[in-house]
Amino acid sequence: MLETIQVTTGTGSYDIHIGEGCVTSLLNDEMQGFLQQRRWAVITDEKVGACYSQLISHLSTAVVTVITLPAGESSKTMEQAAIVLEALAAAGITREDGLMALGGGVVGDITGFCAAIYMRGISWLQIPTTLLAQVDSSVGGKTGVNLRAGKNLAGSFYPPSGVWIDPLFLKTLPEAEFWSGCSEVVKYGLIEGPSLREWLVFHWEKIAARDPRVMTTLIAKCLQSKAAIVTADEREAGLRKVLNVGHTAGHAIEKLMAYRITHGAALREGMLLELKMARELRWLLPEQYNEMKVLVERLPVLATIPEWMPDELVAAMKGDKKNRHQQISFMLPRGQGNEEIRFIAEGIEEKLMTPEETTALLHRVASSKDI
Repeated sequence: MLETIQVTTGTGSYDIHIGEGCVTSLLNDEMQGFLQQRRWAVITDEKVGACYSQLISHLSTAVVTVITLPAGESSKTMEQAAIVLEALAAAGITREDGLMALGGGVVGDITGFCAAIYMRGISWLQIPTTLLAQVDSSVGGKTGVNLRAGKNLAGSFYPPSGVWIDPLFLKTLPEAEFWSGCSEVVKYGLIEGPSLREWLVFHWEKIAARDPRVMTTLIAKCLQSKAAIVTADEREAGLRKVLNVGHTAGHAIEKLMAYRITHGAALREGMLLELKMARELRWLLPEQYNEMKVLVERLPVLATIPEWMPDELVAAMKGDKKNRHQQISFMLPRGQGNEEIRFIAEGIEEKLMTPEETTALLHRVASSKDI
């Protein structure tokens, strides 16, 4: 069964197709028809390319070149983007052609970025192979690369022409990468509220086993949430900021770790830290804090992360692109009933703090104990 979710924004509409075997069964008629509309350059990475070489060779007779990136976050650079752009030009890719991202979030981000700037913009298609990309980064049109100063500091909003999500890709995903994606799933649990959190807890064993039917439903639940948010706020002027729960602290941890850990590993710790911040601000009652914390802690610890000093964390946070007016932006959970909430999805509010205020709050967090 193929589930379809439509995303409609000011820059256009596209469909997300989710279904067991929709790609790995070697292309149903609908997808094959879509691919035959133009010539394609497939962009993948070394790990995905090696694992799915046969699939790539059968994707479409319209595939004219395959560009393979080194695997990992270290590929998300301007230098690597330039290599891709030169390869596209050498292959004769034109404005009438398109790019196909076959891989995880890094492949999707750099493919979308190149699609946005090659010949001032060409079509592109997402076929995400990691859970993190399937539930989050493949949808919404955010593209970009990292700079030395911070994560995703160069990029654009450039939505794909379509997204095809096959949960069977998850069967070959390494354990650490799978649980990294589950961090984004848990993030949606914090955003959407008790109903999704209860569903996640009830189905946790089948999620851990990567049951294709449960994963199809899970992916659809996450993307229905994201599609509604992106449709209402494509360029992150308001509501879309709720998707940054845990990310200010998480991105700081990634930067301090020189991107040697997965995004999900950093996000797990970022969510825990930001939950403690919300508790210390008295935005959450103890029982609200504990319920959310228990869900986040279902995620396994994926990396050994030092206990950074508050001033080190704040120094890394200062370069976050979400900041404004020299203040650091956090999207923190807040109990219901506050009439001043500006951006809300089941009680998420933006909190702007100066670096000094953030440092002081982190010192309080470091000295406090869980109840």
